[in-house]
Amino acid sequence: QHITFYSDKQSGRTDNRTGYQQVTERIQQRQCDVLCCYRLNRLHRNLKNALKLMKLCQKYHVHILSVHDGYFDMDKSFDRLKLNIFMSLAELESDNIGEQVKNGLREKAKQSKLITTHAPFGYDYRNGTFIINNDEAPTVKAVFNYYLQGYGYKKIAQYLEDDNKFINRKPYQVRNIIMNPNYCGRVINQYGQYNNMVPPIVSATIYEHAQAIRIKKQLHCIPSENQLKQKIKCPYCGSTLTNMTIRKTNHSLRYYVCPKNMNASRFACDFKGINAENLEKQVLESGQKFFRDQQLYSKIKHAIEKQLKKQRMHDTSNTLTHEKLIEKLAQGTIDVGTFREQSQSINL
Repeated sequence: QHITFYSDKQSGRTDNRTGYQQVTERIQQRQCDVLCCYRLNRLHRNLKNALKLMKLCQKYHVHILSVHDGYFDMDKSFDRLKLNIFMSLAELESDNIGEQVKNGLREKAKQSKLITTHAPFGYDYRNGTFIINNDEAPTVKAVFNYYLQGYGYKKIAQYLEDDNKFINRKPYQVRNIIMNPNYCGRVINQYGQYNNMVPPIVSATIYEHAQAIRIKKQLHCIPSENQLKQKIKCPYCGSTLTNMTIRKTNHSLRYYVCPKNMNASRFACDFKGINAENLEKQVLESGQKFFRDQQLYSKIKHAIEKQLKKQRMHDTSNTLTHEKLIEKLAQGTIDVGTFREQSQSINL
């Protein structure tokens, strides 16, 4: 007897789990007779998804065995009813646990205690609070000082990289530092705002000044004119190109650039960028040429129709073959095992 083990680390509230998906695939391929688990809530904590699994097991005559909850014959209506009740209780238990966790976090926040152990750059977590990391804190201060002087994220990242006194930060990490209220001793979460909960690295005045600069820059942003945004790939590394606009006194220059070079302080990809206006013009001309070229259009249309016809013939052939197999099974000329094997070979 063949036994296969599957495991998952994700929440039982979702069916988007690797091991779970493999189990359902084996069931659909008729390679499973009994589905075993320790407890039913290990399969699902969501009743809607649990019912889908029950219907799948019932369709393919797969029974469920739980070490903790017992055996369920999916061909028996009473066992299906029991399973439904167990799954409902599993969802209720999950809801109760979630509610208790939320209440605990809310009460912890009211007592001015941290509800996370994840310390941002510049801090360490110790004994229920954040303490300043003396090796990282100077870099945080430098980021705010450079930003107040008018430098952007990328330029700040370059300055940090050039100075041995500081720790390297990428442009997006510089942005995260600027936006994080923890650095002025403030904690903001879903339960409210709490001041002086952690030791500040910069003053509240410096932090607020940085936010005012950031908001002012956002207000001056102009909506993107790039028509191919998120539609083209980098010819060197395959990343989706992003847009960059260089604004001058009387005009602006638009480019499509590799995001790897935007997210690093130096060039990380050999692709330096391409003029957006020229590329968009070429793409438009190519599209117009395609629609004007009736010969090319006809070739593509013919190829599509040919493939569709081939697929329809294949589907029709499969249907007829399935009907013959069913007829042979009914007449007793083949057994159930042969029927399953030949049905699977048809579907491949």
